Amino acid sequence: MNILILGAGAMGCLYGAAFHRAGARVSLVDVNQPHLDAINAQGLELETRAGTEHLPIPALRPEEAREPADLVVVFTKTFQTDRALAGISAAMGAGTHLLSLQNGLGNDRRLAAHAAEERVMVGASTMPADLVGPGKVRSHGEGGSKLYPAFGGDPACAAEIAQLLSAGGIPTTLDPEIHAAIWFKAIFNAAMNPLCALTRRTPGFLGSHAESRALIRQVVEEGVATARASGITLEASAIHDLTEVSMTDHADHEASMLQDVKAGRRTEIDAINGAIVEAAQAAGVPVPVTETLYRMVKLEDAKLG
Repeated sequence: MNILILGAGAMGCLYGAAFHRAGARVSLVDVNQPHLDAINAQGLELETRAGTEHLPIPALRPEEAREPADLVVVFTKTFQTDRALAGISAAMGAGTHLLSLQNGLGNDRRLAAHAAEERVMVGASTMPADLVGPGKVRSHGEGGSKLYPAFGGDPACAAEIAQLLSAGGIPTTLDPEIHAAIWFKAIFNAAMNPLCALTRRTPGFLGSHAESRALIRQVVEEGVATARASGITLEASAIHDLTEVSMTDHADHEASMLQDVKAGRRTEIDAINGAIVEAAQAAGVPVPVTETLYRMVKLEDAKLG
């Protein structure tokens, strides 16, 4: 299988490494030239609890991706999806499948603007990963992923992808209730990411303070109420449990939103808290803490001009 990883940040590199280990042909696609140069010169350096690997995976700019891909795995920021996919149009053949493992809600429809619905898959990952320098990624912590065709249909391609990822070291399962899994992760991110970004601290700090723990708990409850009102069945207890894992096992992980704020980049708050607030308003569910965090991170974005 010829696979393009579109967005070779920490998560893209982590998943590209898993596909590479499983024997797939993989190329990392990004616009971060120093990062690409480091990978092409020395291989992708991936540090996990098992040790450090140097993986010879080619890294390309979008205009260099010309061979039609069997699969494009999208890891770009949600607001970059359309532009990123347009940038690799030469690699998008009639049989190319798309898989979003991005944060937030609404990624299925974004991808369906670029491929037939039967070739669109979505998923959710609980793997931690940090980009620690050009060509260098660290992943300390356990996790996995779920995926499924976004609009139903034949899961054969999704099953092949899950098998490859599992063989490459990322436990991955097919989940017919994938939209519930995506809501689950969006609610988890809505609780954790804004607080990490606003405090400039990692989850371990949040777990050490009653104030942040109370806010996290309330955002989870608001998100689950919104999901249920939107026709998605979720239990809050499992999300609460995952926030505890984040604050302990992933205590030093820098959430993507924290990385964005520190680097002076726009965040994905619109697709996470913003999307939950929008769904809550449509369903008539009050979400005061989720909305407050949304507006505070929007002010962080506004500083960028």
